[in-house]
Amino acid sequence: MLIVFFLIGLVIGSFLNVVIYRLPEGKSIIYPPSHCSDCGQKLSPLELIPVLSYIFLRGKCKTCGTDISIRYPIIELLTGIIFIINYFCFSDLIILAAGLIFSSLLIVLTMIDFDHQILPDKLTLGGLIVGLLFSFFRSDISVIYSLAGIMAAGGLLFLIAYLSKGGMGGGDIKMMAMVGSFTGPIIAVSAIFLGALIALVAHLPGVISGETGMKTKLPFGPFLAVASLILWFYSEELFAMYLSLIL
Repeated sequence: MLIVFFLIGLVIGSFLNVVIYRLPEGKSIIYPPSHCSDCGQKLSPLELIPVLSYIFLRGKCKTCGTDISIRYPIIELLTGIIFIINYFCFSDLIILAAGLIFSSLLIVLTMIDFDHQILPDKLTLGGLIVGLLFSFFRSDISVIYSLAGIMAAGGLLFLIAYLSKGGMGGGDIKMMAMVGSFTGPIIAVSAIFLGALIALVAHLPGVISGETGMKTKLPFGPFLAVASLILWFYSEELFAMYLSLIL
């Protein structure tokens, strides 16, 4: 089953690459079929094999020889690994399905925010609805708990945005409301603080070297997404570790 989930993750990761590239540009994620972004040549079935096609083609388009970004196979591998972690962490099929969708959404949102500094409503608000719908069938959280997660995480970031007078983007607010719909309030709010800590640690080397300043704007979405994924998988262990330190 590990191999099956890994292979499914590779295939889904290939599709996520399409979404990451096309959605911000307003293009259809279905048509036209996958093609070289430089010469427009439609990719053959062999060129669509995740990861392996990149290796066989040596990172170049078979038709025009244009370099293919290493990011494509990395995202495919990352998705496969995250699918395996979901399989390890959740035996309940409904929770597992929710985790696979949740993880995929966070991967796409991370890369789009990194590239374009936007978090599309189609993903954040659409994901929020999906997370809320899953709560009707999940055994680990209730609909009320899911709604509480939406209100707590979205509300906290909305308050921060209001007090900072625009220091927080609306996309971040909607994304964390989406996270709350999948995780409930405790994990979602904790992810905000963990995301801020990760962002601070990532930002410090640039500040120390003088390459960036404390006022330099960085996309916050990727850090929130990483924190949300960490807590989705390991919240119990991290909370237990935290309590052991303070008690």
